[in-house]
Amino acid sequence: MNQMDFLRCASVGVLFSLTGCSSNSVSDIDRIEEPSMLTKQTLHIEGLKHCNNANDDSIHLNPDEPLTVIVHGCFASAGQFKTLADVYGLYDQQAICFEYDDRKSLEETSGELVSALNQLSDENPEQPLHIIGHSQGGLVARRALTVDREDEKKVATKQLQLTTVSSPFNGIEISSHCGMTSLRILSLGIVDLICYAVTGEKYQQIPPNADFIEQPGDLLSSVSQHLVIKTDERNTCRRTNDEGICVEDDYVFSVNEQSNQEVDDIVNANPITVQAGHVEIVGSGDSVPTDLIDILKDQKLLIDNGKIDQVEQARLVEQLYFQEESFNQSILK
Repeated sequence: MNQMDFLRCASVGVLFSLTGCSSNSVSDIDRIEEPSMLTKQTLHIEGLKHCNNANDDSIHLNPDEPLTVIVHGCFASAGQFKTLADVYGLYDQQAICFEYDDRKSLEETSGELVSALNQLSDENPEQPLHIIGHSQGGLVARRALTVDREDEKKVATKQLQLTTVSSPFNGIEISSHCGMTSLRILSLGIVDLICYAVTGEKYQQIPPNADFIEQPGDLLSSVSQHLVIKTDERNTCRRTNDEGICVEDDYVFSVNEQSNQEVDDIVNANPITVQAGHVEIVGSGDSVPTDLIDILKDQKLLIDNGKIDQVEQARLVEQLYFQEESFNQSILK
């Protein structure tokens, strides 16, 4: 499911694109053993679910193992990250998704994430959490883990790590008009109406001069690392035709839009820039997120348990992604 890039014109467009849908495919991936349900707990926490877009919102977790929570971007869903969660499963690790209404205020949405994480912490106070946010999801995830919030909520988890991917921490340049008070007044409110129609309640939080952007806040002391993965999306392609010609580029945010000094310069921040497209970095039917997987491994956020050799790992990961695309195409036909 491909989306138009955010605000291609000054007043129309869409924000924070992703591709991918959920699927349930049968393959030799299935021979990888799942932990017994007898060792897992079943929880019902609003916003948290397995990344398969199933109607069942219950989650089944091993409370004695670290947990990764994936936060999707705008115009996306938990299903966008089913395969990335499957990659964690390939390495005998657990990952779930946080699903939210992407038209709400980012402050409100991040507060919902705080509440969900605290319910997890109430159940398993010693369980380490790793939060991954892509695109808008990175803004939501980081805001949830800041010290001073408007609602005064705080994540209680004792061990936290944060990874953000392709997130516009410096604001979205083409949305600047949404934050210009003079233009909003001169337009008699038309600019507000247009911006709201495109982005929802968050339209005043995403321009470069928004308080949300200029005052990102300090991270909680329990956050041991913020891995800031930026994507240089120039000359990237999201979709090609049968002749191999690019028909949709994969450029959404510039490196400058992803670079906020107050985010990058904190003690536990680790900024990394890779040459990759906005969707390519997290994977789609046309690409395996090799760069992201390698970075997560290097940072010990995805642990290679040594059960499968490197060649077989690469084959299984590729199979996961391309089977996902085949399943999606069969649905569309």
